[in-house]
Amino acid sequence: MIGYVIGDIDMITGFRLVGVEGAEVTTVMEAKQALQHALSRSDVAIIVISEAYSTDPVIHEQIDRVRQERVSPLIVELPGSRGTFKGIPISNTISKILGIKI
Repeated sequence: MIGYVIGDIDMITGFRLVGVEGAEVTTVMEAKQALQHALSRSDVAIIVISEAYSTDPVIHEQIDRVRQERVSPLIVELPGSRGTFKGIPISNTISKILGIKI
């Protein structure tokens, strides 16, 4: 079983460095197609998708449906490199976790 990541070039590059394949996307339509592709694969156990795309109503609805109807794959939403997590800048979240100001 493998992981698959959907996001911008920064997110994809980081995951590729540790051997995770994925799709670089720049539009919601591309993200939707990449999600469909990942869901159609039987070898994908976890999908990581950028919050920049997962918050789109159509994609979010599809993610919710998968979470309710299927055991696998696990879908994880992560903030992008310049994004926020639930409206909080990611740098603030990291600072809290590490206990240092970045």
